[in-house]
Amino acid sequence: MKTLTTKVSMGLGAAGVTGAAATGAWYMSQSNDVKSQLISDGLTLVGESPRAWRAVFLAHKEDGDFISFVGISESMNDREAGSKVMSACKKVTSEYSGSKDYDISLSKAKKYCTTPELKTVEAKVLFSDHEISSEERDFRDIFILHKGDNSFVEKVKAVDSSTSSFDSNVGIDTAYSLVQKFCDSLKVKESSPSNVADYEKYCLQTPSNIQGFYESKGLTLVGDWAGKFESIKASDTNLVNDIKGSSSNLNQSSPSSEVGSKLEEWCKKEVVKTINSADPNSGENSKVKTRCFN
Repeated sequence: MKTLTTKVSMGLGAAGVTGAAATGAWYMSQSNDVKSQLISDGLTLVGESPRAWRAVFLAHKEDGDFISFVGISESMNDREAGSKVMSACKKVTSEYSGSKDYDISLSKAKKYCTTPELKTVEAKVLFSDHEISSEERDFRDIFILHKGDNSFVEKVKAVDSSTSSFDSNVGIDTAYSLVQKFCDSLKVKESSPSNVADYEKYCLQTPSNIQGFYESKGLTLVGDWAGKFESIKASDTNLVNDIKGSSSNLNQSSPSSEVGSKLEEWCKKEVVKTINSADPNSGENSKVKTRCFN
């Protein structure tokens, strides 16, 4: 995760409190730009995360002075706007004392380039460097992953009358739009701990495929396919039949390298599937996890 905020200068290492204080004093003695003044004042600057800058835009977009400062429109896409906010803040925080623009730059930086009040769930989630769900695939995936969670079902049903009939048996072509309505309504709510927790549990952007899903759980794609076959062949009795394809002579006693090659071929077809087309919670699809990942 990228650094979201900056409160003291970099390079302190393991110097401890005394070393940190000494380094901070040295930094102040060497720098007299807006950034150093903000740090000296104990303010927390926004770091390098593009998502954090998108959150800054969301926090201030209804402020006409902010819109003018950045040179954008209130209706601009937050991704594009966030980049422009970051550029504007880098410019004003690098202004040096004594320049004709120092005072106004310091004022703007204090107001718009330090950690803002994150009023909405969306702003809070972005500032924490998590991505918001936005594509149809996300909402289809979310339904597949959470439809067995009664709490999730009840939360979607409670959005309004149009979602009240939602349940785990709704067809995915209908369900995804109801899930989207739930997530979209949640992201604009106040950023209370419970609202943020619900969004981060149910509505974050999903991995683009099954490989990304399992890697997000800390697993890694197999590298030694022959070794993987040897380790699971006794317990996975259907393995060879599932992967052999047109190689009808392949069996449990075939050379590990030969079966391993087929296993790799099978897995590479499976791991590129989307979550909603290969539900990892189903018993049939869960074998992708045991066969293709460590």
